[in-house]
Amino acid sequence: METKTIFRIERPENKNGMWYNKDGVFQKEIHILCPDGIAKDFPMPLNLELHRKDGEVWNSAGKSVEDMHYWFTSSDAVSLLNKGFKLFQFEVNTWQELENEILFCRKGVVKQKEIEINKIWDI
Repeated sequence: METKTIFRIERPENKNGMWYNKDGVFQKEIHILCPDGIAKDFPMPLNLELHRKDGEVWNSAGKSVEDMHYWFTSSDAVSLLNKGFKLFQFEVNTWQELENEILFCRKGVVKQKEIEINKIWDI
């Protein structure tokens, strides 16, 4: 089965992201967590056709580690780290590729590993 490597920043204890929690409920925190970064202005609207495809909750991720570096500044990375967020690399076998992001559901995660934030950002 084909797999894809993707990258996501989330809280490991609950798998919540910065816009939606693990259950797909909107809980926007990005503007507080990353007040200086480009990511705070991403619209991230809920699209039920995509985000609930096949009855699953689909999470947003980056297509590359370079996306993470582009979307989040070094100060964002420090803020996120201080608020309990971590950067993860996932290998998934179920995904939806969109123009600027990848959507994945948890049942399609083959493996994951944490990437130390200081290996991506100069902090």
